[in-house]
Amino acid sequence: MHIENLKNQQKSSFYIAKFENVVEDWKEIEKSSINRTTYLAYYKSKASERELIDFNDVIWAEDVEAIVTIFKENGIKEFTISCKFCDLIDSLAAFEKLGCNVNGTTEILTS
Repeated sequence: MHIENLKNQQKSSFYIAKFENVVEDWKEIEKSSINRTTYLAYYKSKASERELIDFNDVIWAEDVEAIVTIFKENGIKEFTISCKFCDLIDSLAAFEKLGCNVNGTTEILTS
């Protein structure tokens, strides 16, 4: 993944300035208190030129609060989950506790 190339892409309908300003360095991410799961989904979705942020890696229930917080701060109201190995039931329940609604399912073509 090349961050320089991703920063210039404007095809996605989402933008999180806090993520754009972080170097792809896990120590830097941890210092910035950025949730790794959200960060990876953001950049993978930009690289794939997705319209929405897609979580195609595991979302643990403990990640949900950080995801909801950063999305609310940045006006992101929709995202997709395509991971087949998620702690999905607990994660969906955690999203609902924080006021999010599951609005159906759809098939995502993987790259």
